[in-house]
Amino acid sequence: MRHKRMTLPETAYYHCESRVRGLDALLKKDDGKRRLLALIQRVSGFSGVEVKTFCLMDSHFHLIVKVPEWREVSDDELVTRMRSLYGEIGTEKRLAQWELWEAQGDSAKVVEEKTALRKRMFNLSDFFKTLKERFTKDYNNRTGSVGTLWCERFKSVLLAPENKLLTAAGAHVDSFPVREKAVEKADDYEFSGFGKASRGDKSALEGIRDLLNEGRAGNKRVSVEEAFEEYKRRLNGGAKKGTGTKSKVSACSGEEKCGANAGGLGEAAKPFDFLAGAAIGSLKFVAKAALVVLGVALNPRLCSYKSLNDMSDEYYSAMRVNKRRKS
Repeated sequence: MRHKRMTLPETAYYHCESRVRGLDALLKKDDGKRRLLALIQRVSGFSGVEVKTFCLMDSHFHLIVKVPEWREVSDDELVTRMRSLYGEIGTEKRLAQWELWEAQGDSAKVVEEKTALRKRMFNLSDFFKTLKERFTKDYNNRTGSVGTLWCERFKSVLLAPENKLLTAAGAHVDSFPVREKAVEKADDYEFSGFGKASRGDKSALEGIRDLLNEGRAGNKRVSVEEAFEEYKRRLNGGAKKGTGTKSKVSACSGEEKCGANAGGLGEAAKPFDFLAGAAIGSLKFVAKAALVVLGVALNPRLCSYKSLNDMSDEYYSAMRVNKRRKS
């Protein structure tokens, strides 16, 4: 049974994952990862869904994304975004078609197509639909394959917009290559946000800074350089192992061990399993998400924490609060 996806109509962050269906040649080769990463950047430029950090593995990929609240874009911005996805040639063909329709007195067709394009923006599901369909088409055209490349629809977890939680989720994603023994150090991995940032990639560095700055007071915002060093400490250090209740998954001090290299991040994050739940945040945030998305009051029994009487935890994970509801 398909679960209704937990997405908010306002600006929100998500941890997302999608898996391929066992095609060994698909992402195991670096060329496949490079093509996927380039397409992620193009679709992001079109849709307005902002990728803050990511990790592309052999069989699946993870993204931490920010989806801004939907807004009407101008015609000029629409064309700019089209160029990101369709390229110069594809965009010029569409513009020429629009001019032809206008000359024929069929401006309604132009308005209809522009409206359809605008509806695809600032939308998480459409971002993944466009990404996976276009990657599948490109792969099949190059290899002569047919059919879908993906196991199932993508998974997503709604994340509270707080830098502690967001950097914990980001570190969880960026440390995958270490946990999977693909590399010894997270910054050695080419196909992750942290790996790109370690190589000076401006977009990756900005993404990490955004995670660190979310929820901070204006005068406490950190620079790109400070953000990278702090994120690196959180990735390689981290917090004490979780008890199953209060989240310390991203608070970092020198003597605490919870990072990828220390092997503890996964255990600390376990209570909040970044893909098993529907939403992660304060009880107030999770309850609001359940009410807005599902129209139902949150049942605390569907949250993971130490006991039903312990309501003092900082973070909770709503474990499929829509368990019996169809999408």
